[in-house]
Amino acid sequence: MQISVVDGMYKLTCNGHPVKPKDVSVGERNIIGLCYFFTSILRGKSRDNAYSEEYLLVIDDPVSSYDLENRVGILSFLKYELGNFFLGNPDSRALIMTHDLFTAVDVGKMCTELMNDCSKKFNAHGNFLYSPKELRNNQITRFINKRNEYTTLLQLVYDYANGDAVDQEPFIGNVIRQVLEAFSTFEFKKRIEDVSIDDEILALMGNEKHRLYFKNLMYRLVLNEGSHRYDQTRNMQIDFFSFISEYDKRRTAKDILCFMELLNSPHVKAHLGINAKVTIDGWCEEILSSEET
Repeated sequence: MQISVVDGMYKLTCNGHPVKPKDVSVGERNIIGLCYFFTSILRGKSRDNAYSEEYLLVIDDPVSSYDLENRVGILSFLKYELGNFFLGNPDSRALIMTHDLFTAVDVGKMCTELMNDCSKKFNAHGNFLYSPKELRNNQITRFINKRNEYTTLLQLVYDYANGDAVDQEPFIGNVIRQVLEAFSTFEFKKRIEDVSIDDEILALMGNEKHRLYFKNLMYRLVLNEGSHRYDQTRNMQIDFFSFISEYDKRRTAKDILCFMELLNSPHVKAHLGINAKVTIDGWCEEILSSEET
């Protein structure tokens, strides 16, 4: 993909053929937008002093809707451009926002490296800071970069299932998938689909009604009627719950937590605590009393 200037206008080509921006993927449009953002800032400036002015850059969710290859490329491009601004003027600043935990961690690593580069160039160790923050319960607090990401995601699924974290609804499908895939891989060295139909594993549940419920349910939830290939969903880029209602999303979150609780109760307790475990146990009892079992 290439953008060139023809007769005073930007022209987009893909593999040498003209293409309209509306005809490329969402991720590709976001890439174009980010490139244009940096280009527009430097319009009319010479190459020698383009970055010497003081800038405040505000970037909202720069890494979204990308596959793994493009994600790495965009992070590399972002680091390159931010490096030009920071190293060009020690007073330049950037505010980068994201809703994605893994992006926040990746951006944190990138900014830490850039701050070290600035300290070396300007011989001012400690004056260049990366200050991560997060919005939690309507309060801006310090973002702890080294926290357990799996525990954080599992807590998010629990909060959503329990009626909280309503702002995470657009992304909860991918979060649930990540949690369940990690659980299946590390506990049983199996893919999610295989765990849900393995009679030996399901026997750990003890109750025949629970085994029958989850053996039938997990196929529908995880495979989404076969509409997505496993190697696609493994990248966690597909919100495959987007087609179901909010009620069904919360019920799905509850079912996933019950599934994990019935297979390994100490695991759930260790990550979420005793109070959450008691609540999830109650959800497990509700499954037994429902008509669907």
